[in-house]
Amino acid sequence: MAFNEDRQILNLSDSELEDLIKKWLAKLADTYVGFERPTASADMGRDAVGFLSARRYDGNWHNYQCKHLKAPLGKAEFVTELGKIFYYADKGEFTLPTKYIFVCPNSAVRDVKKVIDRPSLIADFVVDNWDAYCLNRISTTPCPLTPAITTAIRAYAFENVELWKASELVEKPQMRAVLHELLDIDPGEAPRVRVADVPEDVADEESAYVTQLVAVFAAASGAAFATYSEVVANATYGPQIVNARRRYLERQAFRRHFRDNLPASQIDNVDEDVHETVIDRYHALGTAPPYERLTQIMEVASFAQITGALGRHNRVTPSVKQGACHHFANVGRMPWA
Repeated sequence: MAFNEDRQILNLSDSELEDLIKKWLAKLADTYVGFERPTASADMGRDAVGFLSARRYDGNWHNYQCKHLKAPLGKAEFVTELGKIFYYADKGEFTLPTKYIFVCPNSAVRDVKKVIDRPSLIADFVVDNWDAYCLNRISTTPCPLTPAITTAIRAYAFENVELWKASELVEKPQMRAVLHELLDIDPGEAPRVRVADVPEDVADEESAYVTQLVAVFAAASGAAFATYSEVVANATYGPQIVNARRRYLERQAFRRHFRDNLPASQIDNVDEDVHETVIDRYHALGTAPPYERLTQIMEVASFAQITGALGRHNRVTPSVKQGACHHFANVGRMPWA
């Protein structure tokens, strides 16, 4: 049974959550040109930062504030953390972020949730509560609300302040891949392909390996099979060629299923582990009848040991491994005929 990613996030420590966000930012190369995780002693309200340009803090940047509290994000933490950003921006440490994301797996208390959902209320919320939560909490010395800070707060586009709960965090692009990479959680089952799911017509992109299989079965049977349909009509070899396509299609479904949830390297490793397992036997059978080589390679492939999370959690079916061999034939890496 696959782990629940939401629950895995809720079990992270504060530091682990910040590390998760930093590693996730590093995956978003299309969005961020750089990232930073300031040290705790100098974070000034920044747990993790994503830069949208080489101008870093002189350009657009996003601030991620991780609050992995056992309880939902409270009023005090919300006001204090926003106050830090305005206070230190006023001190010239950085410009104000163009987006501010509270990463709070346990969500927020009602008052905070309300103002985040109504951004026009946030400025007054921060100003009205500054003395209670910011004056003596931002620094070791008092941090009064100055006219300049008030002006900055009232001018800020608070619709760019967001709250991400655990259930929303796991749905972010590439987040599941980072989670699986860090925590080695069970990736779960991929969809299976049944014989009944195999289309009657062969797709153009399947034609190479299917044409090779037609030749293999023609040689084995002594019949002059010229097309896929002629093999399908044969009582002995028809089920075998349909099953070969089922395995090929199951490998495709496997890769589609995991491509958004796992690092690409883990998915590609399945093919490489199968190839390493069968390739010596494939060459050794080079002078054997093609049908014998096909059936022996199918048997050897089904027992291939897969590395990485997919192998550790036994999520690669024999059909996926055998389908990988048909893929190798299709791309000319290990042709059947």
